[in-house]
Amino acid sequence: MQDSVTLLDWTAVLPALSVIFAGLFVVGVDLFRDETSSRWPLAGLSLLGLGGAIYLLVQRLVTGAPTIEAFFGAVVLDDFAALLSVAVLVAAVLLILISPTDLERRGVDGGEYYGLVMLCTASMMLLVASNDFVMVFVNLEILSLALYVLTGITRRNPRSNEAAVKYLVNGAFATGFLLFGMTLLYGATGTLSLPALGLAMSGGMESPLILPGVGLLLVGLAFKVGAAPFHMWVPDVYEGAPTSMTAFMSVAVKAAGFGVLIRILLVCLAARPELWSGLFWYMAVATMVIGNFLALRQDSVKRMLAYSSIAHTGYAMVGLAALQSTDGTFSVDGASAVVFYLLLYTVMTFGAFTFLIYIGREVPHPDRDRPEWQDGEHIDDLAGLGKRRPWAAVAMTILMVSLAGIPPTAGFFGKFFVFSVAVSQGHWVLAIIGVLASLVSIYYYLRPVVAMFFQPSIYEDDVPESSVGLVLGLTAAATVVLGVVPSILVFIAVRSVEALG
Repeated sequence: MQDSVTLLDWTAVLPALSVIFAGLFVVGVDLFRDETSSRWPLAGLSLLGLGGAIYLLVQRLVTGAPTIEAFFGAVVLDDFAALLSVAVLVAAVLLILISPTDLERRGVDGGEYYGLVMLCTASMMLLVASNDFVMVFVNLEILSLALYVLTGITRRNPRSNEAAVKYLVNGAFATGFLLFGMTLLYGATGTLSLPALGLAMSGGMESPLILPGVGLLLVGLAFKVGAAPFHMWVPDVYEGAPTSMTAFMSVAVKAAGFGVLIRILLVCLAARPELWSGLFWYMAVATMVIGNFLALRQDSVKRMLAYSSIAHTGYAMVGLAALQSTDGTFSVDGASAVVFYLLLYTVMTFGAFTFLIYIGREVPHPDRDRPEWQDGEHIDDLAGLGKRRPWAAVAMTILMVSLAGIPPTAGFFGKFFVFSVAVSQGHWVLAIIGVLASLVSIYYYLRPVVAMFFQPSIYEDDVPESSVGLVLGLTAAATVVLGVVPSILVFIAVRSVEALG
């Protein structure tokens, strides 16, 4: 092992540093900016930092650069970390593109917002590259603290502030489980390094601390990704947060959370799948069933999408449950399916939440002379949109059909990959439950489509076009393209996970 930090160590974290420095620069520039000036220069500086990070990571994926272990093994930059970091960065780029319009409508200043988004993005990039429990904990907490503030960043909005408090309380509760689990595993093995802990596990180490340590660790991470029965915070937080932040949280946090979870399972706990594979089986079933059936009852499209995100967490967990087959053999195909699914989910779900921002309108405020902005959250807000804004209605229809898993969209291939891996590993009962749960989701995903094309409009359309419409169009187009040629992402996902495994 090296005795000092070298240039190679800094190379491993250069993409994250690009994002961090861009965020700091944006905050510094904002100190000298007139409050009445445009927010687009801040967005442009943020996009430069994100674009630089994407370039470095994509170049690595294309050239097949070797894995870099940095800072004495605490950080590892491999294809797995690079791929999920690109997914997080794409979500951040989409968020930054819609932010100037969204911030102006909500009366939120720009500097601290962009700084927190960039800090949050960098922490997620480092989280999926963490190879040590200390790094996992530090980055997870930086991520969480930034999200607590961003959730409640809308001033004088009780719903947003309430969501931030709920997120803070539940997040602190989950952190306690996570940290306690890490402590028990350290007590059992004497190390916080994931590879060293994996070696101890594969060496047949037995300790009464291992089982509760693994259980508490997985419970803490299940809170972070919103898996049942630890999903209680998701609907309230997603509904109360600004819709742009809900879109970002629902995809980026899930990608980072599943990324670190997969790394822990494959690097640290692969030798002892009997400790966790059954847990994921039952959690996958509970998450799919609870998410889909509670979404059926929602008249708020935003809350429906929140429960939908819980259901999609369940679909991803099917892949984790399939890491161990029914005959006891271990295969990384389930993890590859999860990564592929997360890449598709990022585009589909971000687009669906962006649509709610796009169809929003100004409404009178009872305590102020100035009207406030309200996103299109209720099913009635979508009525007649097929005549008022036909292209937006078509884009939302594509996204809803894809989320429902109807061919030939990207969502269909994502679910097909996950369920086919489950069947190949002998978990055909789990696959059947997943297919039935997916069929249930068709009802609530088609409700917005029916409202847009078959119900009379109750609102006039007086909102000008903006960058929000651009992002909506891009996500819908990407959903179609990835449904036609999904093989590129499949290859990259499989290669990244096989290298990790």
